[in-house]
Amino acid sequence: AKILVACGRGIGKEEHIEFLNGILSQAKSLVAEGHTAIATLVMSQLIEIMGSYFDAKPMRSREQSANRFNTAIYKLFPIKYSKANRKSFLYYQLRTSIVHTLTPTCSVALKSGTSDQHLVEKDEITEIYIGNLLNDTEKAVVILIRLINEDKVKVKKLAAGEIE
Repeated sequence: AKILVACGRGIGKEEHIEFLNGILSQAKSLVAEGHTAIATLVMSQLIEIMGSYFDAKPMRSREQSANRFNTAIYKLFPIKYSKANRKSFLYYQLRTSIVHTLTPTCSVALKSGTSDQHLVEKDEITEIYIGNLLNDTEKAVVILIRLINEDKVKVKKLAAGEIE
């Protein structure tokens, strides 16, 4: 799936929507192929990207990952994510740990499939089911796209090359 081509120019709503859907499509493919850690990495980055639509800073601003990740969790995801994200728990477990080491910490168990036990803590370990995370991330993308189309969030300049 092609993600984006916009070198040398800003992009409009349609391209932002294509960009978000392209990343989501890659996450779906990775989940389908059983690549749990890499799929989690892609979704964690997508969550951070979605959070960037709610601030006034440029898309590539430095030192914004925690704020943006947490903002997306609180504004676009079901309430159980907000509850699980106390003290930025999900940010540190998903975004930071997975992005930097491709492994969760001992506080998280990444599991395949879906379950009612998603985001439930058992014996000090929070179970994160990749299927639930993907479904909820997809719903968050749909909400953000609606906000983009309704001009409730401002699209930003994003010069990006093609990823195929």
